Amino acid sequence: MVNYNGTLIASSESIFKAGNRAFLYGDQLFETILFRNNSLRFWEDHYFRMMGGACLLRMEIPIHLNMDFMHQEIINTLASANLSSAEARVRLSLFRTDGGLYTPTDRSIEYLIEVEEIAPTEASEGLVIDVFHDHLKPSQPLYNTKGASSLVSVLSGIFAQENQLDEAIILNTESYICETTASNIFVVKDGIIYTSGIASGCVDGIIRKQLIENASEWGITLMEKEMKTFELIKADEVFLTNSIKGVQWVKSYKKKTYQNTISDSIRRKLLAL
Repeated sequence: MVNYNGTLIASSESIFKAGNRAFLYGDQLFETILFRNNSLRFWEDHYFRMMGGACLLRMEIPIHLNMDFMHQEIINTLASANLSSAEARVRLSLFRTDGGLYTPTDRSIEYLIEVEEIAPTEASEGLVIDVFHDHLKPSQPLYNTKGASSLVSVLSGIFAQENQLDEAIILNTESYICETTASNIFVVKDGIIYTSGIASGCVDGIIRKQLIENASEWGITLMEKEMKTFELIKADEVFLTNSIKGVQWVKSYKKKTYQNTISDSIRRKLLAL
């Protein structure tokens, strides 16, 4: 089942008309949320990131689409799909109402909620990554949101698939490390954790935010830094984070192999939140 503007519809049914602006112009953004133990993990952070993105896209947000309303809509969708007791991936999409060419005739928004059962997340066996060079990601605030042209991520995913990689590293237009196909990236050297700053153009990740906010309490030194790919060769550990997988340690980059000590410790601390 999916939830289209409050109406529950079988996922096999047609929903959109040809004039849908998300399809025509990518005039949309989305959140991917983990539902676990009867709870939407870090829901408040997801909601405010999405609404901040909607403001950036100059969308008109109706008053009734508040945090409690959207939370209940997601819970209703999970219940209709018999997933209330399962672990599930939730995708919440906002897109501008049909009308206009590049310039919309209506700035109001619609929403779509999709849910899918997933297997419980377990500790990663270690990822294999490499750099995607074909296209670079702009270092602009628009690209800190999810959905603002995800084509670089799509193409990096195809590159990873073609090269038997788990994810590919995306560089920004200054050739600094930005993120990976579906995750933020963290590099550990001499006990200090480094990650790309928001100014790099990376997605303002929810798990990234949790690590930054909790680092001091966990006794961890975490710094934002511009990083070139050669720093991966010197690193002791590398790990990735996203909302569904949590923390995943990287086993290898080119011929370099990594430890999984700090990465696993952070994974366990995150699970305890």
